[in-house]
Amino acid sequence: MFTIFYKLVVGWLMPPGCFIILFIFCAWKTRSIDDPALRKALRTLALVGAVGLYLLSIKPVLHLLASGLEKKYPVVQESQIKKINAIIVLSAGIVEMVPVSFSQFPAVPGPSAIVRLSEGIRLYRRIKSKERACTIILTGGRFYGGLYVTSMVSREWLVSMGIPASDIRLEKSSRTTFDEARFVLPTVHSVSAEAVFLVTSASHIPRAVTVFNKFGLSVIPAPCDFSDSGKLGFFSFLPTAETLKQNHALLWEYLGAVFYWFKSP
Repeated sequence: MFTIFYKLVVGWLMPPGCFIILFIFCAWKTRSIDDPALRKALRTLALVGAVGLYLLSIKPVLHLLASGLEKKYPVVQESQIKKINAIIVLSAGIVEMVPVSFSQFPAVPGPSAIVRLSEGIRLYRRIKSKERACTIILTGGRFYGGLYVTSMVSREWLVSMGIPASDIRLEKSSRTTFDEARFVLPTVHSVSAEAVFLVTSASHIPRAVTVFNKFGLSVIPAPCDFSDSGKLGFFSFLPTAETLKQNHALLWEYLGAVFYWFKSP
């Protein structure tokens, strides 16, 4: 009982719970405003803010948003592995100016990038275990305000995990998914792969596949970094900053898909 009480209290005191309470408090305080129209407008705004922030911070909404993205493509099947294979691992940012012992750069792949790279390693080893040729292609240039090329930092991490540098190719110019699809084409063609696997976060897969297809590159989706476990419980209705962040990323994918639908190669 104490644990449940503790989680509930702390959950509402931590962001975004405390901001939801603040919105509700502001709505309550509007009762002292004399102007009826202004009182109603401010109360409505405060309550809309509270409800909106709450909904975007709970797991049931995450489950609803993720189901339209993360269940679209299955995981890679054994039958999809060919004699010559290429694995494209899309970039997901880096953390710069941190101490590292495995790289010439003071930078490491970000949390989502680590998951994508790990899936790339798993798929690479699965292919190599069948004695098939395989090349990992890393994407990502120097992002706005960044000091280092993302794909170069990712290569250092892969090499430290035992992947031969000779099996790694880099694309160093992209800053967006659209750029990645455009700039990676020459590298893919140089490999002459029979199967091209596209590794990225499960929520990002639908948009990424659409963009790569626009450039005439047929890819095999290899989703990873799933945001929704599919399980809901009592605490799923408690607002958390992590869920708010995940829902932000999911909404970004929906809006990005609309934007890229109008964008031509």
